[in-house]
Amino acid sequence: MQASFSRRDLIWKFSRVAGIAGAYAAMDALGLVAAAEPYSGPPQASPMLGAGRKVVILGAGLAGLVAAWEMRKAGFSVTVLEARNRPGGRIWTVRRDSVMDHVHLPPQRVRFNPGQYFNVGAARIPAVHYGVHAYCREFGIPLETHVNVCGSARFVSSQLREGQPIERRRVENDIRGGVSELLTKAVNRGALDQELTAGDKERLLDYLSTYGALSEDGTYDGSIRDGYLETPTVLNEPYGPPKPIPLTELLQDERSADNLSFGETLFQQSTMVQPVGGMDAIPYAFAAKLRQHITYGAVVSHLVRKESGVRVIYGQKDGTAAVEDADFCICTLPFSVMSGVQTELSPEVKAGMAEFEYDSAGKVAWESERFWEVENHIYGGISYADTDSNLVWYPSNDFNAPRGVVVGTYNYVGQAERFEKMSLQEQFEASRANVEKVHPGRGVRLQKPVAVNWGKVPYSMGAWAAEGPHVKHDTPGVRAVVEGDGPVVFAGQHLSPMGAWMESAVRSAHYAIGQIYDRAKTN
Repeated sequence: MQASFSRRDLIWKFSRVAGIAGAYAAMDALGLVAAAEPYSGPPQASPMLGAGRKVVILGAGLAGLVAAWEMRKAGFSVTVLEARNRPGGRIWTVRRDSVMDHVHLPPQRVRFNPGQYFNVGAARIPAVHYGVHAYCREFGIPLETHVNVCGSARFVSSQLREGQPIERRRVENDIRGGVSELLTKAVNRGALDQELTAGDKERLLDYLSTYGALSEDGTYDGSIRDGYLETPTVLNEPYGPPKPIPLTELLQDERSADNLSFGETLFQQSTMVQPVGGMDAIPYAFAAKLRQHITYGAVVSHLVRKESGVRVIYGQKDGTAAVEDADFCICTLPFSVMSGVQTELSPEVKAGMAEFEYDSAGKVAWESERFWEVENHIYGGISYADTDSNLVWYPSNDFNAPRGVVVGTYNYVGQAERFEKMSLQEQFEASRANVEKVHPGRGVRLQKPVAVNWGKVPYSMGAWAAEGPHVKHDTPGVRAVVEGDGPVVFAGQHLSPMGAWMESAVRSAHYAIGQIYDRAKTN
């Protein structure tokens, strides 16, 4: 008589022989493992689907470029209209002699040394942004590590150490040690007896001892994780960690929790990457393939629905108007810009477009000798200060080179609006003071500043679509925008819940492409 095995028995026997991998293989064979497909790529279509059909795409930001690239594969005739003289939209890298325009400030000509650059907008790529990575592979764009968190970076707060800069590793590990000591005391005093068994308590205490670097009596007395008060030299010479900062003092800085957890959020976790030589390598890779299909200097003034298809009227570089007729339109322009375009869209779509708001953000970048590397051993990462400039962001390229570009200001909603009301010189002075606060005596070394105020950048008029609990997306108007209006569909960062990332543009472009494919199949 044959023995009877349950599926559980079979999986267990596989695991005994072949370990976890064997158990997984058995589960997969039995259909118990869900397919892991976090990114399925763009919608696919026959190369003949677009034959004889034309699509006009408004905007050569990443969403527009992705849409154009994929729709060319499906046989569509494609025209991309871009108001700027470059591709990329908010993926913008400036170098020597680049000109930065705002609607409220005089033009700035970048004076960096050759080889230096500044990512004015998008500046990093998370590992989990599969769509962006897929296109980097497709176009052969070389990537390098982007250091998001560096233990040598600094925290500066008026609530800590009288405003003196403190290394990130000290703040992080002293908070961890202090909290672990408190929890250990709570366990030992029976405060968690109703929640934990005796075995659970023992295991938790063991964990906290390691996690918090506690001494044998369960107290936190500091740790080498903080670095050294006296640096090791040779055997038998004294060395050791600094005295820990008391938890009660560390808790006085209300921003420390956000700043410390920044690198643990899904889209900020290691490993982050960046294109070698500047973020604009990505849009320029698309643009090189789409050279014959992009019209620069094309400022859209009208978007009209015809009986069949669409008509777009736009101004050209020479000041004359031109017309583009097409079967379909993908509009990737921010709605802050579309508010200045005359449209013949449905009232529901117009109402939905008006619901979108855009946040401001600002950056100030400097060229400098790399004092942060030479003197402070900071290689990439971010230091934080309690000012409207908010932080100091160090370059992740060309480590130990003589010079580099450091961001001395990166601020957001609430701070950025105040900042953009200042003159350029005032913004530069505030940014220099911010760096000086983090690196006392080094602000004087900063040279050749440039600033961006995204709320005032032509053809963007905002850094990203507003986010937060106050923003409502489940409304009739927003649903109408997502659905599109006949031959007109929409794409862009503002239409993805992933937020202010390039991946948002990729995902929304793929969705819009699918809408066009579906419409083309039924016509």
